[in-house]
Amino acid sequence: MSQASTIHVVRQRSLKSRSGTVTAVAELAPQTLDLTDDQREIQALAREFARTEIRPVSADVDERDTYTPLDVLYKAAEVGLTSYMLPEQVGGGGIGDVLTGCIVQEELNWGCAGIGNLITSGAFFGRPVIEVGTPDQQQRWLAPLCGPQPPLTSLASTEPGVGSDTAAMATTAVRSGEEYVLNGQKTWISNGGIAQYYVIFATVAPGTGSKGVTAFVVEKSDPGITFGEPMRKMGQRAIINTEVFLQDCTIPADRLLGEEGKGFYSLMHTFDESRIHLAASAIGIARAAFEYSVEYAKTRNAFGKPIGQHQAVGFRLADMATRIDAARLLCHRAARLMDAGKHVPAEAAMAKLFASETATWVTWAAIQTLGGWGYSREYPVEKWSRDARLEELEEGTSDIQRLIVSRRLLRD
Repeated sequence: MSQASTIHVVRQRSLKSRSGTVTAVAELAPQTLDLTDDQREIQALAREFARTEIRPVSADVDERDTYTPLDVLYKAAEVGLTSYMLPEQVGGGGIGDVLTGCIVQEELNWGCAGIGNLITSGAFFGRPVIEVGTPDQQQRWLAPLCGPQPPLTSLASTEPGVGSDTAAMATTAVRSGEEYVLNGQKTWISNGGIAQYYVIFATVAPGTGSKGVTAFVVEKSDPGITFGEPMRKMGQRAIINTEVFLQDCTIPADRLLGEEGKGFYSLMHTFDESRIHLAASAIGIARAAFEYSVEYAKTRNAFGKPIGQHQAVGFRLADMATRIDAARLLCHRAARLMDAGKHVPAEAAMAKLFASETATWVTWAAIQTLGGWGYSREYPVEKWSRDARLEELEEGTSDIQRLIVSRRLLRD
């Protein structure tokens, strides 16, 4: 099935229950240059799904803290939003370009960052399986993700003493005949404990840095893998995070992804793509807060007129809009370059850095615009502010993004 027909099928499935709404939503979508008709269709689909299925439950999911809204996930699966990015040969939509992923990610995260990231979490797990996995491995672990009730998945690289310095990971994998034995601890693992499949990064040669990093697939039912309690978080609560413990976790040798010692490149490539997608996620959060602020500024009166007509508020709204558009341009530039086959660690870092800090600033500005009500949990902007803060931390902090960019600038 071609990319165009895949999107058409996905869109028609959505329209069965939402006839007549997609065109109107598409007109509200952000103006982005040079998108194909197919990309605009899937953008409209994702925006409509966020409006009708994600927004109505977002606040309740946040209040319940460590609750995973599987019902929303399965609804997203029905319209193809959980699997559009997976290969056609395993039953996915076959739409693998990074730019389309950014378009969908922004729309879903406009609805709710935690739920949006939950819906597309299979792509994070799937990237190394697609990149270095065999056809049999792809069929085994990716085909189930294309069904109507896809299992949750996870990727585990972060450790208690190792965050952004992935090459220094301490989790080990030792070959023993036709098996590998894994020992170590991972932390801040998304979908930990509730995911069925995990891509685990471990070293087969301790002390050699990146040369020993290797990827494996571990299943929840494997002996020796256990999980900590869900972490209580500031925001993005629809995604559960836990510690993962590997104690003599024994897996068959065919769980190796790619070759021994070749996992670091796969992980870095995954990070480049995921950082671009996280930039889009941050833009979605910022856009939600900005749009709410504009509407509030039109209707809230102070000193005899709508507050948006006061220069202090109007200029703040102008700055919000400008930063969001600039962030989207950086994000889409990085996506297009990656889709063209370019090596983009610096461009991905720039996009994530600027977009994440934009989301933090825009959500702060939204709270300022609403004044005291912005601080109240009766209004959504305080949630968006909490959700936005994570964007500056995950997949490398803002400091790490600046380090990546500065090294590119200063290298010989």
